[in-house]
Amino acid sequence: MGTFKENFASHWTDQSVRLVSTPSKAARSAFFYVQEVGHFQTLPGYFTEREHLNSYLIVYTIAGKGYLNYRNRSHTLVPGQLFFIDCMERHYYATDQQNLWEIYWVHFNGGTSRGYYEQFAKDSEPVHSLGIQSPVPDMLMQLIQLHNQKDFRTEALSSNVLVNLLTEILLIAYRPQPDFDSLPVFLPPVVSYMDKHYNEDIRLDRLADMFAINKHHLAKEFKKYIGFTPKEYVINLRINKAKEWLRHTSASVEEIAGNVGIDNVSHFINLFKSRVEMTPLAFRKKWHTSHP
Repeated sequence: MGTFKENFASHWTDQSVRLVSTPSKAARSAFFYVQEVGHFQTLPGYFTEREHLNSYLIVYTIAGKGYLNYRNRSHTLVPGQLFFIDCMERHYYATDQQNLWEIYWVHFNGGTSRGYYEQFAKDSEPVHSLGIQSPVPDMLMQLIQLHNQKDFRTEALSSNVLVNLLTEILLIAYRPQPDFDSLPVFLPPVVSYMDKHYNEDIRLDRLADMFAINKHHLAKEFKKYIGFTPKEYVINLRINKAKEWLRHTSASVEEIAGNVGIDNVSHFINLFKSRVEMTPLAFRKKWHTSHP
């Protein structure tokens, strides 16, 4: 881990709000928790530059204009946009000098913050535009209100708001662009076919021929809209069906492997273990032990 570095000009109005929070031991072990949260109306010269801070940052632009430099890319920030970054990485953000920036923001950590960030960042830019009906600004206001008048409920309630906030941001990141706001017409029948024939030999070439689609286009659109490659989608179907057989029947592992379309039982066991983190027999034993 590198050395924490920070340079800033704390130029904001007297009406601005900045609330610092130190999480309890319980919050650190169990919750998502707020480190700082606020509402800034900036003044000329406001900026922050830092790296190696163990924190995640969400900033929503209410009004004015700001600038973000992150991962060697520059972004202009306008009303209705948010950014979500990992503060361990070098970053710089600042107000426009004429069109002064107004923002809601929260530094947070804990829980599975890292996992949420990695899901957000793997196929996504740090900056996203929100719709008019987005609940994100209200969620940030809720966090400010919770930490403005703290009581015994604050940490648990804040954790709940952070989970909802992060879920909403992930959905924004996953959401197709406006010109692709509905599934391509060929995808529902492809998915329906895979759902019904998961235990058969389903290959990309065969699907492409059956539905008269270029296989590269099919693979790209399937991943974009469904969230999995066709191969991974079939594997997940087979694992889920295998779980049902293990839970509700006495069929052998070899029989179940064949029933879900995997002829090689060793391959099935390895595949199951890689996805479920236990063998099929261990899964069956755990389920039957905990659910009499």
